[in-house]
Amino acid sequence: MTRTFLFVRPPRPLWPFNGPSTAFWPPLAFASLAAALRDGVPDVRVEILDAPALHMGWRTLTREIHARRPAWVGIGEEAVSCVEGLRVARVAKDAGALVVAGGCFFGHVAAEALRTGCIDVVVHGEGEQTIVELVQALQSGRWRDLARVAGISFADGEEIVTTPPRALLPDLDRLPMPAYDLLPVERYGGGSRNHPNLAAIELGRGCVGACGFCVLWRQMGRTVGNRVVPQLRTKSAGRLLDEIRRLTRQFDRRYLAWVDPCFNADPRVPGELAERLLRNGIAVGQSAWLRGDCTVRDARSGALARLVAAGLNEVYLGVERPDAESLHTLNKTASLDDTREAFALLERDHPHVFTVGSFIYGLPGDTPASVRAMYRFANDLGMDKTFFIPLAPLPGTTFWRPELWDPTGERFRAFDFLPSAGGDVHGATLGRALLSACAFDWTAARVRSNLARLRHADARKRRMARRIFLRSTAFAASALVRGLVGRDGVGGMVLPRWYES
Repeated sequence: MTRTFLFVRPPRPLWPFNGPSTAFWPPLAFASLAAALRDGVPDVRVEILDAPALHMGWRTLTREIHARRPAWVGIGEEAVSCVEGLRVARVAKDAGALVVAGGCFFGHVAAEALRTGCIDVVVHGEGEQTIVELVQALQSGRWRDLARVAGISFADGEEIVTTPPRALLPDLDRLPMPAYDLLPVERYGGGSRNHPNLAAIELGRGCVGACGFCVLWRQMGRTVGNRVVPQLRTKSAGRLLDEIRRLTRQFDRRYLAWVDPCFNADPRVPGELAERLLRNGIAVGQSAWLRGDCTVRDARSGALARLVAAGLNEVYLGVERPDAESLHTLNKTASLDDTREAFALLERDHPHVFTVGSFIYGLPGDTPASVRAMYRFANDLGMDKTFFIPLAPLPGTTFWRPELWDPTGERFRAFDFLPSAGGDVHGATLGRALLSACAFDWTAARVRSNLARLRHADARKRRMARRIFLRSTAFAASALVRGLVGRDGVGGMVLPRWYES
């Protein structure tokens, strides 16, 4: 009988700033792993069950897993959805499956996750080669064969065994095309005006920076001795063009969400890809996280103009802090001058591009006054939207402490990257100051800036400005009220009505 490896994304809360049709991006990691496993172990049936995209709640998901009777279930959650990851692991164990966990959360708390008893194997870092060798070892039925698979952890009695780290793939072009055919593609961005027919895609893996608060560069970093260092790898422009052709022609995808932590870190490939898209008459909407200094560089070389002409219309830049000293504390190497120049040239040369900046608060020494000053500084930078993110001590980052582990996962509900007026005293004080500034600090410059965006000549930018203005206002008011009455629930996340259905 053919055995099944089932990747599962369980029901989870919604981030309040996303619309219902784009609340959940396609799980690109599952699609990439599934493609590698399907090619590498052809006698195993590979499936993906994306419950949020299907609006499938826990009762239905539980029945579905038991009906499919998979031999193995693969999961991979962020910290905020650790609760759901552990819950679906228990469901899978009850159905008789062996549970494999991976990703940028479980990979950094492997020992703790394995000791819950509901996870059998944890995959560290890049997983395409590992998942193939792991399933081949599991097929043998000999648990000791796992010790020969690089890049995993598993429990052997009371001992947690971690095998040597796996070397990074030297050539990303050799990866199979992600298995989009295993996903309900029509559900991603269906009906969305700003992100229609959404696809997730990666230009490459890793980063050139080593920000202390970020776990993404560590996930695809290079192991040197007992530490991980940044390592940037990209696919070739030719391979990326083939991938985009497949997404747009075979799957009718009309908006590409680049998942790279820094899309423009490489000085060559993004511009080359844009040239190829333009030569082939492919203009497709795109969003990406950019680095300020690289954006200035690309503006000078002409690469930024080519990217915008090829469809890049939504960019995110991590500003993080308003001063060089605290940027150094975070090990952030893009300067404020470069970031300021990047926003200015985007507004001047590409006014239809929607720009978003992110800031981090909650560092030692932050006060209500400094948070309010950060808020005003952000308004002066001229981006279309600013997100203020409380510092989250994510596993794997320099701010993680082992005593923060919670085997129920409930503590990680607070790792939602949303301001809150609840929680610990210091965080609540800073959160109230920030939310109050959002609600009440209306300077003349802020009023003029908001009116200009709400009346912008570009229809897409105008729609997005109106939507985010309304949602931001509602979120700030709701968060202040929740903090006052002491009812944070799942923080700023929202449980969809189908969550338990």
